[in-house]
Amino acid sequence: MIESRKRVRIEEEDDEFELVLLVVNFVIVVVAASYKRYKVSELAWNEYERAQKRAMWLDTIRNNTKCQEQLRFDRRCFEKLCRVLRSKGGLTTSRNVTDEEVIAFFLHILAHNLKNRTIQALFVRSGETVSRQFHVVLRAVLKIGKYYIKEDDHTPSVLSDTKWKWFEGAVGALDGTHVDMTVPLEDRGRYRNRKGHITTNVLATCDPQLRFTYVLPGWEGSASDPRVLRDALQRQQYNLKVPQNKYFLVDLGYTNGEGFLAPYKGTRYHLNLWRGNTPTNYKELFNLRHSSARNTIERAFGCMKKRWAIMRTSSFFGKKTQVRVINACAILHNFLRTEKMEETALMAEVERDLENQNVVADEVGEEDYIAAVRQTVEWNEFRDKLAKKMWQDYRARRDLFA
Repeated sequence: MIESRKRVRIEEEDDEFELVLLVVNFVIVVVAASYKRYKVSELAWNEYERAQKRAMWLDTIRNNTKCQEQLRFDRRCFEKLCRVLRSKGGLTTSRNVTDEEVIAFFLHILAHNLKNRTIQALFVRSGETVSRQFHVVLRAVLKIGKYYIKEDDHTPSVLSDTKWKWFEGAVGALDGTHVDMTVPLEDRGRYRNRKGHITTNVLATCDPQLRFTYVLPGWEGSASDPRVLRDALQRQQYNLKVPQNKYFLVDLGYTNGEGFLAPYKGTRYHLNLWRGNTPTNYKELFNLRHSSARNTIERAFGCMKKRWAIMRTSSFFGKKTQVRVINACAILHNFLRTEKMEETALMAEVERDLENQNVVADEVGEEDYIAAVRQTVEWNEFRDKLAKKMWQDYRARRDLFA
């Protein structure tokens, strides 16, 4: 009897414990579900805020002036670039980002040389997303390069640009420029140029409309211009092609030879040195007109560096990416030149910089370079004949108005 009562009591206590345990579990489930609903709504609200912030920034660049300030593209050209990158560059984006957004922050990085962290804060994106999408757009821009950087074999129109009328066989101007780079410590010696800066030597050619027709970045800053030119001519792929009976205008750093018309050495050359002076012989007149036409390549370089801040100071990308960025800047430069975007103010700044540029009065060529083009008697005679023809015309005009 007593044992039976004990057994009943134990069973009742077990039932009560199970009931309490069931109630506790139910409370835990209810609290967990409520917490989860709260966290989900909180995260959704934060994502909404981030999306709203991105939308507000993208809305500001719908204004033409703001778009040009932030991206260096006016609204018309920006929308055209988006279409071209989608159709010809194969640009595809995920469902979480739009092509307009990634192209905008790609151009914003180039225009202002901004770091990944700055773009993270501005577009409220993770560093991984910014880096991945930057390279997606970069590949698309490089893919459309074949449509915008093309070697021309035509002669500049005499009527379109009077600076080139004396150079009937010229297809453009050729020169090199240095762009600051960030390289590993062990490579700094090779990339250090004559001024002590860590740079890459970029060879380029352009037509009279300031459009690049050939761009070769990547050479070490210590490499001389003629050495880079020799490599461009001898490359198995993407080599510089000079049409028969045509030539490029080059400066004193290059040899006067077939395909490359250089000025006379030991004679005043740069436009800055002609202020208040007039030619006194055929060599000076030739150098003046040569410099006036070849100045095109310096203006093209100046315009590209003025537009893209990433071309003026070193960036924090790897070496390979930095070289690709230089190519991308040249492609985008040509895109804007082709679309004829209004940039009078930008070109005025470039002209002022060139006017204030310091030059050496008595220029001589480098003594330690390997000539990329062999000098010939025939080519020197061609230059003399052209220079004397200019001089005769010049004197005849002066006598006419004397």
